[in-house]
Amino acid sequence: MSSSPKKISLLSTIAISATSMVGSGWLFSAQLNAKLAGNYAFLAWVTAAAIVLLVGFCLAQVVAKYPVRGATTRSSSLSHNNIFGMPFAFANWFGLIVTVATEAQATTQYLAAATKSAVLMNDNSLTFTGKLFALGILCIYLVINYYGIKLLARVNNIVTAFKIFTPIFTVIVFFIARFDTSNFTLASNATYGINSVFAAVVGGGLIYSFNGFQLPASFASEIINPKRNVAIAMLGSIIIVLILYMALQLSFMGAIPHNMIAATGWANLNFHSPLLNLSMLLGLNFVSMLLIADSVVSPSGTGYSYLGGSARMFYAMAISGQMPKWTITKLHPVYNLCRRSMLINFALTAIILWKSESWSSLMLVVSGYNIMGYMAAPISMGAISSKTRIFGAFVFALIGLMMSTIPVNDLFLINGSIMVLLIIYGSINIMNKQVTLRHLATLNLPIIAYLWSIYFNQNPIYSVTMAVIFYTFVTHPKYVAFCRSLKTPEIDEETQILL
Repeated sequence: MSSSPKKISLLSTIAISATSMVGSGWLFSAQLNAKLAGNYAFLAWVTAAAIVLLVGFCLAQVVAKYPVRGATTRSSSLSHNNIFGMPFAFANWFGLIVTVATEAQATTQYLAAATKSAVLMNDNSLTFTGKLFALGILCIYLVINYYGIKLLARVNNIVTAFKIFTPIFTVIVFFIARFDTSNFTLASNATYGINSVFAAVVGGGLIYSFNGFQLPASFASEIINPKRNVAIAMLGSIIIVLILYMALQLSFMGAIPHNMIAATGWANLNFHSPLLNLSMLLGLNFVSMLLIADSVVSPSGTGYSYLGGSARMFYAMAISGQMPKWTITKLHPVYNLCRRSMLINFALTAIILWKSESWSSLMLVVSGYNIMGYMAAPISMGAISSKTRIFGAFVFALIGLMMSTIPVNDLFLINGSIMVLLIIYGSINIMNKQVTLRHLATLNLPIIAYLWSIYFNQNPIYSVTMAVIFYTFVTHPKYVAFCRSLKTPEIDEETQILL
C-alpha cells in the first residue's frame, strides 16, 4: 500500500529534527561551554545528549501507543487527564514560542554584529528598526508553515543541507588553520570538575542547542509509520548533532590563540560572536562570510520548524481541553493544519519578540521551560506501563538535577508564569463547571509543590530525593486510576478513541 502524499518520510523527519537543533545555539555554545566546563566541555556534550536521548526514549514509548498530532504536549493528558497535563503542556508550548522569538532575534543580532551597524542593534539591544526587521523574519516563518508540512519539508531539506555543511566546513578549516594542544593543558583547568558538567549542560546552552529532538513527536500523525519512525528520527538526529557539536567544541578550543587564555584561562574568554570573531582573528575571511550567511539560515531553520511545532502543540492543547475551543478550527482539508492555531502562535511570538532585548536574555528561561516540558515524558511512560517506572524515575531525577541548576531568578519567573496560567485557566474551568476546585488542586498541586521545592532548595541530593518522591506518587497506579476517573473538560473524538 502506498503512503499518504500528505505524510513525510523518515529522512525528512530526521532533517526537521536535526535542523531545529542546529540553530542559534551552535554559534555560541562552544564558547559558553568552554567557559563553564573547560576540558570537561566534551563530557558536558555527551551528558546533555544522553539526557535528551533518555527523554526521547520515554516519549517514543508514549507515541508508540498514542501516535497523535502534538504528542509532546498531549502525553500526560493521555496517560492521566488533560488537567493534570496542563503545566507540562504550557511549559512545552511556551518554551517553543519563546524560542521562535529568540531565533528571529538572533538572526537580526548577528547581522547587526557582522555589519557593525547601529541601525539594527545598539547598546546590546535591538533598536526599533531592528525589531521591525526581526518581525519581518517572523513573517517568513509564517509563510513557510502556512502552506503545510510538505512545503515545510521541501524547504527544510534544502536548509538542512546548508546548516549541516557550514559547521562541518568550519570545523575542518579550524583544524587545518590552527590546533594548539597546549590549550588543553592550562593550569586553570584544575578549577573545573564534574560539577562543571551539569552547570554547562544548562548554563552553556547545551540543552538549548539540543532542544528540537522532540519535534518528530509533535508531527507524529503526519509521519509515515510513526510508531517506528518517531523513535528512529529522534535517535538519529541526536547522534548526528552530537558528533557535530563535539567536533566543533574540539576545533574551537584548539584554534584559540594560546596567549589569549594562557594567563586567565577559559573563564575569561569573551568573544561577542565567538565563531565569527575567531575566524576573523585567524584571517579566515571566506569562513567569516560563510558564518555570516549561516547566522541567517541556522536560526531561521530552527525558527520556522518551531513555529510549526508550537502551532501543532497549541492545537493539541485546545482539543485536549487545555485551551479554549474557539482558538482552533477544523484542519485545513489540503494542508492538514489548523491555520487559526498558527496565527495565534505567530501573534504571541511577535509580542514576546517586541518586548525582549537580546538573545542571551531569554536563553536560560527558554531552557527552563523546555526542561519542565521534558518531565511529562517519563511521567506518562511510567503511568502507561508500570514496568517502566524505575527507569522513568531515573530519567525524571536527571531532569530534576538540570532544573536545579537554573538561576533562582529565572526559576522564579518560570514557576510564577506556569502558576498564573494554571490559575487563569483553572478559574475558567471552575466557572464553567467543568472541574471542581478540589479536583483541580488534587491534579495540579503536586507539580506546583515540586517545582517550588526546587526553587527553595537547589542542593543536588535534595533535588534527586524530591524528584523520586514526586515521580513515585504521580505514576502510582492508584493515583493514575484516580486521575483517569475524574470528569475533566471535554476532549476530542480522536483522544476518546485512543483512550
